[in-house]
Amino acid sequence: MAMEVKRSFKNLFENPGIVAFLWACVGFLLIGIWVLASTKHGDVVLFVNRYSKEEFDRLVGVITDLGSGVFAASLMVALLFWKVRAGLTGLISLGFVGIFTNVLKRQVFSERIRPFNYFYYDDFQRFIYTAELNYHFSFPSGHTMTIFSVMSVLAIMFGRRTVGILFFLIALVVGFSRIYLLQHFFLDVYVGSFFGVISTFLAVLVLNGLFRLQRFSWFDKPAYQIKFK
Repeated sequence: MAMEVKRSFKNLFENPGIVAFLWACVGFLLIGIWVLASTKHGDVVLFVNRYSKEEFDRLVGVITDLGSGVFAASLMVALLFWKVRAGLTGLISLGFVGIFTNVLKRQVFSERIRPFNYFYYDDFQRFIYTAELNYHFSFPSGHTMTIFSVMSVLAIMFGRRTVGILFFLIALVVGFSRIYLLQHFFLDVYVGSFFGVISTFLAVLVLNGLFRLQRFSWFDKPAYQIKFK
C-alpha cells in the first residue's frame, strides 16, 4: 500500500494541471496571510460590499450556486460517464468535504457566526436582498470547500497547465461570491479552499492507495462501457 500511495502522489505532482492549480493556491494562501495579518475580522466583507452593485447580485447568486453540493454531486455523477476515475474521485472528495463541513462547521466551530449576525444593518454600504439570511455555522465556507474540491479534481483529469489555472480562478471567484453575498468572512473562504484541495488528495489516496483501483481497466473507462460478468 505504501508503494501505491507514493506512486499515486508522484503521478499527481507530475500532472501539469494539478501542479498549476496548486501553485495558484499557494499564491492565494500567501496573499491571504498578508490580508489576514493586515485587516480586522470583517474588513474584507465591508470592502467588497462597498463595491457591490444591484445589477451584479443575481449573477453572483448564480455563480455561488456552482459551489452547492447538489450541483457538485450532479457534475461528478455525470463525469462517471466520461471516466469512472474522474467521477469516483470527485464523489469521494465531496464525501470528505461533507465530513469536514459537519465536523468543523457544526462541531468544532459551531459558535462562529456569519456576517449577517456579526454586523449591524447600518454597517453595510448596501444590503443584498437576494442573499439567504444565514446567521450561524460560518467557519469554514462549505461552498468554497466544495468548489475547490471539484475544480482540483477537474485540474487532475484534464491535466493541462492553462486549464488548471482557469479552474483555480473559477474556484476563487465562487469563493469570493460567498463574501459578496454576505455569507462568509475572508477567513472562512481562505480555510475552505485549503480543505477543498485536501479532500481531493485524500480521495486520490483512498482510490489509488487504499483500494488500488488503478489496477482495473474499467477505472479509466466510461461507466456505460463497463461489462459485468
